[in-house]
Amino acid sequence: MTRRLNILLALFLLLFGAPYYWLLLENGHGDARAKPLHIAALRSLAASLPGQAPSGVEYEVVASRSLPGDLFVAGAGLKRKLVAVMAWRLPVPGGKPILIDSGLTASDAKSMGMTHFSPANQARVEQAMDGAGTILVTHEHPDHLGALAAHGGAALQQAARLNPAQLPSAPLATRLRWSGPDPRPDPVLSTAAPAALAPGVVVIPAPSHTPGSQMVYVRLANGREYLFTGDIATFAQSWIETRARSRLVGDWIAPEDRAEVYSWLLTIKALKQENPRLIVIPGHDFRWIADEANSVGASEGFTSARSR
Repeated sequence: MTRRLNILLALFLLLFGAPYYWLLLENGHGDARAKPLHIAALRSLAASLPGQAPSGVEYEVVASRSLPGDLFVAGAGLKRKLVAVMAWRLPVPGGKPILIDSGLTASDAKSMGMTHFSPANQARVEQAMDGAGTILVTHEHPDHLGALAAHGGAALQQAARLNPAQLPSAPLATRLRWSGPDPRPDPVLSTAAPAALAPGVVVIPAPSHTPGSQMVYVRLANGREYLFTGDIATFAQSWIETRARSRLVGDWIAPEDRAEVYSWLLTIKALKQENPRLIVIPGHDFRWIADEANSVGASEGFTSARSR
């Protein structure tokens, strides 16, 4: 009886345990190394353009759903995590604000299985897009670029600064609902190295999670520094513990360059070690961002839109 039970257990582990481990828990990052990127270089770029740097950071939460943590942070456990879709606004005194990410459309929220979607919050994001001087997106998935693509108009044609992999003709971006017959945001971000886009704002090309993934470094007028990671680090736990998405998600559902994701997670950690006061903004971790213990210093709600 004991021998038969042992055989049955071994078969069970072989049939179910090994795939479960490989698809949801495996987190080996091999010989991945941090990129040769340093906080001093980012600060120098941020200061290279004349003008007023942003004065603060605001955000809107437009949608959310809860999913098992193992999906987005390999080996984190099955406890459900709140996955929030957010857009960010950087007010610029005397100038037009800078936006990072654009939220998503109601139809995309439905197709992505969001259990909560706020039309009012998304409307404020779109109002902010119309008044923005610069709009950046961390990557070309519908919960980051989708609303900008669908909104179109001057926000897309004049304020958006997209890289080649985020343009309508790029493989992943072709799946989005673009407004207009042939939207051509201009100018295109063609640099492969970090580049200053506005006073205090630096784009860091980081193809990994998607071909068009990029991070955004921001140094406010008061010297406070932020790093917006997009979905390279979906949650704070992603970069703190160097955990990529599960293979189920990262290899099958939404394929990404896993080795490059690990390299950028290590880079984020190295930048944080260089400057412990650097505030790392993960792509979807609303609860961590809103927790006062983490001293993020960002305000929920786009103030200019709410005051109208």
